Amino acid sequence: MIAGLLLASGASRRFGSNKLVAPLGDRPVVRWSAEALASAVDETWIVVSAQSTDVRAALDGLAVRWVENPAAHEGMASSIRAGVAALSSDAEAVVITLGDQPTIDREVIHRVVSAWRRARAGRHAVVSAYADGRGHPVLFGAELFPALQRLEGDRGARELLVSLGEAVAVLDVAGDRPADVDTPEALAALARIVARIR
Repeated sequence: MIAGLLLASGASRRFGSNKLVAPLGDRPVVRWSAEALASAVDETWIVVSAQSTDVRAALDGLAVRWVENPAAHEGMASSIRAGVAALSSDAEAVVITLGDQPTIDREVIHRVVSAWRRARAGRHAVVSAYADGRGHPVLFGAELFPALQRLEGDRGARELLVSLGEAVAVLDVAGDRPADVDTPEALAALARIVARIR
């Protein structure tokens, strides 16, 4: 069983309001991200802050489970810890993505899962490598769940991945990393892209 963990408890400080519920085309930003993740995993968990009413409403009708992170102010590691602690005991691996990356390619998420299934012997994680660097989605096998629950700070699992060395399978992905919606200007740029491809 492959679980998905969508991190959606950020404070949106640079955006000025909750960027996750800002409209992008016909859906809120976070719904694009959640639908992409849910398409490739067996169960989808959304990590939110205590003030998550608007995010929950944005994902109404989508088959997801919720994890509230009371320590969201501590950074990304706290969301990973909270999410991993909530996973079902039969989860073989978890795919982590970000709520503010609405254009993440669901096909890449499928490819990450497939790469892990092919390379399970000696490989504990799969990371996506784009033209401009490593990014999400990232998959971690269940044997790494204890290490994920010890993470601290706002750097996520970057240092853990580095420490694993060759135990990490690298999936090469064409193009640049999915864009973050950190500012209204970034959202406007994505809106223009979405309008062209629809």
